[in-house]
Amino acid sequence: MKRRDFTKITALGAIGTSILGIPYACNVAKGDKKPSLINNLYYRANTFHYNPAHIAADMQWMADHGTNALTMAISEVDFNTAEQNIETIINEAHKRGIKVFFVTSRWAGVFAGAPKMPSIFAAKNPHTWSLNKKGKPYFHSSGPICSIYYPEVFNFFIEHLDKAFMTWDLDGVVWDEPKAYQLDYAPNARETLGERPSVETHEANYCEFISKLNDHIRNKHGNKIINFFAYPYLSNSFIEEASKIRHLDYYGADGRAYPKAEKPESFRGKKYLIGEGKVGKRYIEKATEKKLKSMVLIENFNTQIQEYPLLEKHLDTIITMADQFAYYYYPRSCAEPDKAMQLITKHLKKIV
Repeated sequence: MKRRDFTKITALGAIGTSILGIPYACNVAKGDKKPSLINNLYYRANTFHYNPAHIAADMQWMADHGTNALTMAISEVDFNTAEQNIETIINEAHKRGIKVFFVTSRWAGVFAGAPKMPSIFAAKNPHTWSLNKKGKPYFHSSGPICSIYYPEVFNFFIEHLDKAFMTWDLDGVVWDEPKAYQLDYAPNARETLGERPSVETHEANYCEFISKLNDHIRNKHGNKIINFFAYPYLSNSFIEEASKIRHLDYYGADGRAYPKAEKPESFRGKKYLIGEGKVGKRYIEKATEKKLKSMVLIENFNTQIQEYPLLEKHLDTIITMADQFAYYYYPRSCAEPDKAMQLITKHLKKIV
């Protein structure tokens, strides 16, 4: 199947039977919200090879299916290598009324994003690395994590946020999975936290770090849209502290679009948006409590055949549980990528 022919098949499927052959009712979505923002994570289309005609077709697909925002992943290296590519995507999106956000992709190892690559800043500044209790650096899948307790790290973010907003006509930023889940024992962290550091104090400091970045964005770049999401399984204390981050427009979590109780045996992750226990809906409840706009991002990458019936079953609920619904466009490592996108298409059509 050609990549952009899947919408034709989806339209044919909208009369009573799913693309998986599972009967369904052509009802409106089950949740209690119609999201004001439908956000497409359009990661790495700006890297090296890019086809302007494909980008225009992608943007048109988004516009045709109610998507009114997209999020790009801008890494540290993109500032010197992908300026025109990024500008093309932004222009094509704006022609169709689609807002463009960006993720600070792996900057200083402090946030997530794509691809999973080590930070150049971290490589050049090992004295800023976050350390564990034994004095060894924390490493995640993309290398070291820098400590927020060093002014060099904060200044790096300020410099690159300014560069991003001044280089491109970006509408906002997305803080993607801050790496705030372990105590920091770097020298500067010890000076701030003391010899008996608490996780709660560290979480509060991490959120204040983001608040100060948001302060700068608001003061220098105006009314940009600021989005935040984190791991669904983090502590209640973190969810509370994160809800206090200043200037947030949307606040939420990411994860799989089905409960843990229904997960296939092949899935080894621990991020879920719905179900019992430490799941993403806690962020939605906190957003309601704090009178914030909420968001959910489904992790529809690396989707296996066994997961498609679960998406079919739960997408209506997920799409309408928050003020913003976000999803990945043709993400990596899906067993049948066209089928994965057809599922998203069909359920989006119920609310647009």
